[in-house]
Amino acid sequence: IGKGVTSFINFIIFLFTTVFEWFLLLLLFIRSNLNKMLLAALIGGCIGVIYQYVIKDVQYESSITVEPNFGSTVQLYKNIDYYLSLVKQDDFERLASSLNISQEEAENISWIEVEPYSNENQLLLSYKSFISELDSNAVKHIKYKTFASEQPIESFRYHIVRVTSKDKFIFKKLESPIINSVISNSYYDKVKNTAYNNLIRKKSALESSMLELDSLRNLYKQVMLAESVKENSGTNIFMSETGGGSKEVDVFDKYMVMNEELIEVNKQLTAENEVVNVVSSFNAVGMKVKIWYKNFAVIGLIGGFVFMFLIISIRKLDQ
Repeated sequence: IGKGVTSFINFIIFLFTTVFEWFLLLLLFIRSNLNKMLLAALIGGCIGVIYQYVIKDVQYESSITVEPNFGSTVQLYKNIDYYLSLVKQDDFERLASSLNISQEEAENISWIEVEPYSNENQLLLSYKSFISELDSNAVKHIKYKTFASEQPIESFRYHIVRVTSKDKFIFKKLESPIINSVISNSYYDKVKNTAYNNLIRKKSALESSMLELDSLRNLYKQVMLAESVKENSGTNIFMSETGGGSKEVDVFDKYMVMNEELIEVNKQLTAENEVVNVVSSFNAVGMKVKIWYKNFAVIGLIGGFVFMFLIISIRKLDQ
């Protein structure tokens, strides 16, 4: 046992010393060839700057946030993937026809994508709601990280469609075609009409029930007032408080519950009035793309350094 423990400890020590030795060799290699690598990085950066700010067309970006209803999220993602495939294939004629724009405007589009809008609070609330419906044994096998990583796109409420184009004024023209491509599906239109009619019926039933409850409350009030004015009605007043009063409270509670349901129905009527709700529209003028890792000046700088590193490494390896 002692020999086994000693061998294991020696192996760990050997592993750490080997890794540390390799790290030192790498530092010494970079140090001895640093001038060449910095020169290559400078040349690559200069080439990247020329391409980024002189040769390459300026790219503009804008996004629209939408709220798909009735399961139309799948159709939205399918349509955006179709537009992106046309961009990748340079099939601008078909893209122009799909988005109802000119072919020249379609050729300016360089990228289009859609992704769900999410944050940590939304995922935590969804996880809390999900595990509340499970028993304690099932909850043990479902961790938050697993739940968050495997969330389907349909579970997110909002989605962001982002477009990159060389034309900074094209974005407003794309909003209606993108939305109409989803709502033109007859299935979602039927589902929307059915849901809307059901909500209208529920609202009407709630309003009628609330009117009846309000009339019943007024009746209880009149009865209690009539009993209170009777002569020698001390006992009657007590009975009214224990009998009629409790009934009036019950009616009032039911009235408030129905009022809360009516508020929710009105919210649903507003949120589900369309197959796709536009939460925020495209900007009238796109903004310049300023993502550092997409900037060719940065790419050229890093690329030149890495390229010289590989060239020198290959020469050393050959030696």
